[in-house]
This record gives sequence, C-alpha cells and structure tokens, in this order.
Amino acid sequence: MPATLARSAPGTVPIDFAGGGALTMRTRSLRRSKLQVIEVDYADHGGGANATFPRLDDTYLVGVRYRAEESRTSVREEMFDYGSPAGHTHFLYVSGVDYVELNTPSHTLELILPRAFMQEVAEDLEVCGRIELGNAACFIRPDPVVPRMANLVRPYLDDPAALDPLSADSFMWSLGVYVLRRYGDLRDRRTATGGLTTSQERLAKEWIEATLPVGTTLAELAEACGLGVSRFARAFRASTGVTPYAWVIARRVARAQQLLEASLPLAHVALACGFADQSHMTRLFKRSTGMAPRTWQLANQVRVSDLG
Repeated sequence: MPATLARSAPGTVPIDFAGGGALTMRTRSLRRSKLQVIEVDYADHGGGANATFPRLDDTYLVGVRYRAEESRTSVREEMFDYGSPAGHTHFLYVSGVDYVELNTPSHTLELILPRAFMQEVAEDLEVCGRIELGNAACFIRPDPVVPRMANLVRPYLDDPAALDPLSADSFMWSLGVYVLRRYGDLRDRRTATGGLTTSQERLAKEWIEATLPVGTTLAELAEACGLGVSRFARAFRASTGVTPYAWVIARRVARAQQLLEASLPLAHVALACGFADQSHMTRLFKRSTGMAPRTWQLANQVRVSDLG
C-alpha cells in the first residue's frame, strides 16, 4: 500500500485520488430493508474534502459504471487493472481490498451484496455450500441485466421515502438470484421439467414485484432467466399456471389492495402499482375482484372498523 494511504480512516477503504486537479469524491447512500446502495461520483465538484467508502464485512460490490474510467485495485496484494468503458459492471470483494487508485473521473452505483445475504438466497433455493462470485476477487463484465436493475433504484437516492421495504426486498432477491445464477456457483436442486427451475421462478417473480411501478417486458424477464422469450413464456406458464402478463396484473391488483387499505387516493394507488391511470386500474381491479376499487376500499374500511 502506498505510504500516503496508510493513515486512512479506520473502517474505510484506502483510496489514492491519483486523478489530481480539482477532482473530489462525493457519495450518496440509500438503505431500505435488505437494500443498500452507494453512489460514488469522483469529478470536479468545485473543491471540498473527499468522501470515504466503508470497508464492509464479507461483502461484494456489484457496481455499474456510468462513465469510462481508468483505475487500479489491490485485493489481498494482487493488483487488478480496473479500467473499463461506460456501461460495464464490476464485481469486487470489497472486504479484501488493500487500496483503490482512481486515475480518472469515475461515476458508479454500487449495489451492496453481503455474503450472508447470498447464503440466505442459496438456502432459500435449497442449495448447500459456501457461495462465491466468479474466480477472482475483482472482475468486470458488460452485463445485460445489472445496469437496468441499478437504474430502477437510482431515482430513490433523491427520494428515499418513496421506496417501500417490500419493493426493496424484492429488488434485492431478484438481484441476488440473478447474480448467483450468472456469476456464482448456484445450482438448482430442482431441474426444469418443462417449467422454470427453482431459481428462475424465484427470479422472475421477484423481478416482477420489484418492477411493478414501472413495468417490465417479456424480453427482460427472459434475459434475466437466461432463456429465449418464447421458451420463457411457456416455462413460466408451466410453473405458475398463468401467463407472465396475468401474473403481473394479479400482483398489481394485490398491491393495490394493500395500498387501498391505507386509504390512499385512487389515482396515487394506480400509479404506484403500475397501472396507466385510475380508469385502467378500475377496469382490471373490477375484472379480478368483482368490485370497483372505491367500493372495495369502503367495504374493507368497514371490516377494519368493525374489528376495532
């Protein structure tokens, strides 16, 4: 480690700001239930002190790069050239980092993936053994899915209160299953017999749940599960008994019922659940439940008051 970094603050990652000039590092963070995100922006911010980055215990960073950068990272005395084009995704075992050298401006969104959470995902899928990501403590890939997932949570850095814990958990489970399937040693105990595997089904459902407000596409679901679109559609129906679209509508109606119980305005509920507008929600809600949303809301409020 360079001598200039030996005095880094305890509990932080030593960083050599080699870019020099007017560049300084700023960070923003978001925590909600199992979700933890840190945005790192090393650029010309008009001066000021550099922010620090926490040295997290037994944890991986899954980071999306929003600009090209040149950097190097030392992990357990092994040096990795950490440069890449914009849009690539890096995977870093941050707990083993000796130091990071930033040679150019950098802007990333770091998704925090503790090993304890990865083990929780694996155990939920009935997979035994210690979970690792890749064959190296640091690697970079042009991943087709992670950048889109990062962009789902990035807006909540400006409005953390708008992210409910259920959406945060769904996001983390979909991220965990996807990353472990693609880069870890996750193997399903149950093999596919015309339907989805255990992890594919879990990933698809959690992905749908996490994207209810903004929507997703069949192609995105299929790509996340590593299948072609037509094969995914058939396998999803074989596993769940319904089409992906029908599942999405059912989950939107269920989410709407939860929000209606809180006496929220119908227009707000419609947008929060991913319906195009209030009339769109009313039409599909009534088709599913036999009641208009307002009627259901009033009836539910009566039942709650009776219980009191």
